Amino acid sequence: MGAFEREWRRRFETFARRNREEHLISGWSEQGLRRRVEAVRSLLRLRGAGPPSSALDLGCGGGTYVRLLSAEGHRALGFDYSHPSLLRALAADADPHRRYVQGEAYQLPFREASFDLILAIGIFQALGAPERALDEIARVLRPGGHVILEALNAHELIALSKRARQGLRGGGEDPVRTYPPGTIRGWLEERGLRPMTRVGIYLAPRQPAWLARLVDRSRVLPLVARVPALAWAVAHSYITLAEKRP
Repeated sequence: MGAFEREWRRRFETFARRNREEHLISGWSEQGLRRRVEAVRSLLRLRGAGPPSSALDLGCGGGTYVRLLSAEGHRALGFDYSHPSLLRALAADADPHRRYVQGEAYQLPFREASFDLILAIGIFQALGAPERALDEIARVLRPGGHVILEALNAHELIALSKRARQGLRGGGEDPVRTYPPGTIRGWLEERGLRPMTRVGIYLAPRQPAWLARLVDRSRVLPLVARVPALAWAVAHSYITLAEKRP
């Protein structure tokens, strides 16, 4: 694990030690967590009805999606490298039969084709070698299974502005990794994972707080999302649903 990832691990452990709220454990705003949960629910519906599936939440944090998957009828397992985060997940989970495992995304302790469904929400910005994690995701996913994967949007205007300012200042390594949608699509296809659809996560700026509340309650973001020329310029992140080819 390099310095970049050690710093992110330290951050997540600090988030979990200092906070009890689910969104803060993962470093999200309350709005950010809510929008992601809504998007994941919509993508789960696109998978269609079927028998209960085994599901892995990779980077489960406080266990939000483990509980969501279980409520949807899946046999869900939470996986994270942050021990304090897993303690928060266990404390929030009323079901003693749900399981949580600590480990690294680059070396999943599971056999090949172990899961029908894998979630990877909010982890790619914190990985130094995301393709290695995708190798593992593809390995433990069953043929015909699905992955729901989030990546921060490199084409977002705010992200572009931050990189430009950092370049002018001669800054070092970017503390948050962003990706063009085409890059993620290519990585998935190289591993036999067929992208089916993707949805954008549109968020108001956190500060000032009054502006964040105003934008969140208005219809501005939904309207922008309907305009293709604008949608990917303002999407904070995007979540892709992909299927592993039989």
